Amino acid sequence: MGRMRTRLTAVAAVLALAPVLVACGGTKDEGVATAGGARPGASASAAALDKQEQGRKFAACMREHGVDMPDPEPGDQMRADIAKIDKDKLQPAMEACKTLLPNGGEAVQFDPEQVEKLRTFAKCMRENGVPEFPEPDDTGKLRLDGALGQWRTSPAFTKALEKCRAIVPDFKGGGGK
Repeated sequence: MGRMRTRLTAVAAVLALAPVLVACGGTKDEGVATAGGARPGASASAAALDKQEQGRKFAACMREHGVDMPDPEPGDQMRADIAKIDKDKLQPAMEACKTLLPNGGEAVQFDPEQVEKLRTFAKCMRENGVPEFPEPDDTGKLRLDGALGQWRTSPAFTKALEKCRAIVPDFKGGGGK
């Protein structure tokens, strides 16, 4: 398989790299970045159930496509053991299952304040052991060229993520459309 080239928003990257793939094993209330939110008019409990069901469907889809991912626990983020993921199966599985992600896997649009937080997060990652972590552009997008495969088992990445994740603790995206 050629070099993995993917364009993700910074929050999608954090989602993909932190809660879904890094699974550092902390508590359920780690301040992990999330994307999406309640539908307009949906009650908080209905939105939580919808989000939980969406997470289960996404995990099932990933398993169907060869990526070992357990169902998320109530109130927790989706997680998988990064060391056990076959990198050749990850991108095709993500492509097949992305419609089950918040926003249908489409890029979330960020307001300027959110973009600034993403830039601070990227700077923190670079200063804490991941010097090649990309800088988000003015819309919050960043380019990961082969980085996911290189970072999947990197202790430096895991350590930097633990230090920097508090910068974007409650990221839900959606500063505009």
